[in-house]
Amino acid sequence: MKIEKQINSSYSRLLLFFAGWSASPESFTGLKAENGTDIMLCYDYRDMTFHEDLSSYKEIHLIAWSMGVRMAELALAGKHALTTATAINGTPRPIDDNFGIPENIFRGTLDNLTAEGMKRFNRRMCGSRDILAQYEEFPARPLEEVKDELQHIYNLCNGQSITNADDTTSIQWTRAIISSDDHIFPVANQRNYWNGRCLITEITAPHYPFYLWKQWNEL
Repeated sequence: MKIEKQINSSYSRLLLFFAGWSASPESFTGLKAENGTDIMLCYDYRDMTFHEDLSSYKEIHLIAWSMGVRMAELALAGKHALTTATAINGTPRPIDDNFGIPENIFRGTLDNLTAEGMKRFNRRMCGSRDILAQYEEFPARPLEEVKDELQHIYNLCNGQSITNADDTTSIQWTRAIISSDDHIFPVANQRNYWNGRCLITEITAPHYPFYLWKQWNEL
């Protein structure tokens, strides 16, 4: 994966952010944390290698969005003690008819990933023309690159479906944020997964909710 250090000042506190599929780092320039916090952004999951040494941090606050929820589990896999772990509009079972994106929908996106298909996905992700216009101001990653990334995610996650909500994960999630207007990860499936597992906060927003960062971020 690619890792961008937005703030790298050797502070004792880290906001470790795992982005969703196809996202460019510029899409998250609005991420803010209190003074004394480094910010590290992970994206592009064609390679799941995570070699960053986080041992100097006294606090590590993980925030993972969409496909980044499962990618964080695969990359970190208990390697680092987390102070908090927040999942936004995603679950550890991203391809799942009951707890994630139904497989036929995920497969349809992968099989029809043209330039026009990417535009349709972004429209669903952003939910409104205004938010889409803001999102489209960020530079887009090459189509073949994000298609390869989605195929890699499919290879990693397909076949890991669960039949009930009693599975274990490699991260102890402390909070799940669910957008009421999410048209990528079905809201009902997110609720199915997170109910009884951790604190759930529901917000009025589309799948891409980062224009509301200051309203629900607690860091």
